[in-house]
Amino acid sequence: MVKLFKSVDTVFDRVLSGTAVVAIVLLLMLAFFVTIQVFARYVLNIHIRGLFVYAQSALIIFPLLVAAYTLRKGEHVSADFLISHLSERAKAGLAIPVFLASLIFTVTLAWYTGQWAALQFAIGATKISEQLIIPVPMGVLGASMSFGCLLLTIEIIRQIVFNIRFLSSHERRTTSLGLRDNPWPWISVFVIAIVISGALLIYGNPVVAIAFLTVVILFSGMPIFLALGLSGAAGLYFFVGTAGLLQMPITAFQSMNSFALTALPLFIVGGLILEGAQVVAKVFKFFQLFAGRFTASPLLVVIAVGGFFCAVSGSTIAATAVVAAVAMPILIGQGYRKSLSSGVVAGSTVGTLIPPSIGFIIYGVITGESIAQLFFGGLVPAVVLFSLYIVYIITRATVSKESLFEKGQVPSQISFQRISWKDKLSALKDASWGLITPVFVLGGIYAGVFTPTEAAAVMVVYAIVVCIFVTRTLTWRGLLASLRRSCFIAAMILCIIITALILAAVVSQLRIGPNLVAFAQGAGLGEIEVLGLIFLTLFILGMFINASSVMVITLPVFFPLTLAVGINPLWLGVFYIIVLESGCLTPPVGVNLFAISGVSRIPLWTVVAGSWPFVGMMLLTVVIIYLFPELVTWLPSTMVR
Repeated sequence: MVKLFKSVDTVFDRVLSGTAVVAIVLLLMLAFFVTIQVFARYVLNIHIRGLFVYAQSALIIFPLLVAAYTLRKGEHVSADFLISHLSERAKAGLAIPVFLASLIFTVTLAWYTGQWAALQFAIGATKISEQLIIPVPMGVLGASMSFGCLLLTIEIIRQIVFNIRFLSSHERRTTSLGLRDNPWPWISVFVIAIVISGALLIYGNPVVAIAFLTVVILFSGMPIFLALGLSGAAGLYFFVGTAGLLQMPITAFQSMNSFALTALPLFIVGGLILEGAQVVAKVFKFFQLFAGRFTASPLLVVIAVGGFFCAVSGSTIAATAVVAAVAMPILIGQGYRKSLSSGVVAGSTVGTLIPPSIGFIIYGVITGESIAQLFFGGLVPAVVLFSLYIVYIITRATVSKESLFEKGQVPSQISFQRISWKDKLSALKDASWGLITPVFVLGGIYAGVFTPTEAAAVMVVYAIVVCIFVTRTLTWRGLLASLRRSCFIAAMILCIIITALILAAVVSQLRIGPNLVAFAQGAGLGEIEVLGLIFLTLFILGMFINASSVMVITLPVFFPLTLAVGINPLWLGVFYIIVLESGCLTPPVGVNLFAISGVSRIPLWTVVAGSWPFVGMMLLTVVIIYLFPELVTWLPSTMVR
């Protein structure tokens, strides 16, 4: 029996690996289809029918198809700050009922998506938004989504079996176990909480019930996308019945049927390819040589490099991990305070504020705002924020340079040798391919040459051509590794968007947004009060849940309210991003803090201590853009439309 289980497990692993290969191909198709269309438009002066639709079709298939493989590799994020304090045995025990609960959602979605696909096959539906050379059957897209859900269901079952076997192999007398090591109290709490949620749904306030259920399963360690999906499915069934569940595959399809959203995985791919080719390290060396002879120059270099990598990746997590890996050994080796070094890295990698930004893409897709205008709306506030960082470091160095170094001792080896112009020009040559990237991406969007999606696709092709064939700093094996990592990150975010929009359908059924608007108007709440409410909500949630999840959960509720009190949607997008980024730097679940601590092996609380001044400067930036909203709105108003 054990031998049979191992054989089946091996076969399934190969199937999941196959889906990863398909996912990589889909990502490359996204990039090349869009790039070919751009080339055809500007060079050949023709329009190739259907390429954008094919790109959208690839995006529809991608996230659910690779979701199981991403779960297998442990890449789906979860709010695990509570269960992280449990022993491995207690975690395994709690994971069993948690994953059993998540099966309710995946089985339901797979079943109804399969039914929807069968209906599309029966009526012969195709994507007809353009005259396609080769029609794309809707049934194929639906069947691919259903197959992905089926794989995800099997993987969850496998996770349950794995945890049961782990628990059995570590079985001891429960009477001798402490609370941290005994799984049964935690299992009991989880089951009781689920029962309470059901009772609230039937006999209590449905809004409270859905909110309570969502919080319980989020903080039980269930992957966020599964937790949001389970809450959404439960709410739809309770309020609408089977008809509500029939809407889930349509919601999943429509959430990915967006050309604008295609930019999200493409910016991730382009940034990680450049990272794999050591572009960041070369840019870091270039900035070092031109930084001057000031005592704090290395710290200022890190700020500049952090901003640069954010401008090519758009991802906070990716930027933090890369810059920390490059910069922390150098700063610590030169004697700078570990806390200050950590804070500089954390503050300089606010990836979703500096365009091109994954956060602005999600905000634009959900609210319908122009993603290009959001990009440039965030540019001047980013300059303000980074200027505050620079002023802080320079002021601190001027007042007391000893405060920059461990134990207040300026190391004798901190000397700034004169660098020849030959060395500087050589560094410029090595870094030039990387430095050009944000210029042509943002310049092309600003001038109206590219849409954000087109710019992302061109960036991917540019990164592959330059890193493989021109500089030859990336091998084909390295390219494959970058693409695989891109699959994990992109699938994680896109799956969260899918399930969050399913939960948003419940929010719509409960009319939480309109009721909140009516309450605000009845209570006479103005702009400041509404912004204060949103700020507190985002800042607190940002301490526990990643920024993308908070955005897709809260925007359907808060966006109508902000429109009702006259808040500029473009300004709100920048406000949202800055506040959520500050949450990435605050415990207990500041993802940037964990990334820096993990890469540098510095204690977490040392990293936290260094990050607080930078959180303060981010919040000061919020105050500045509130007092001077033109800092957000001026640059987008000058763009070519």
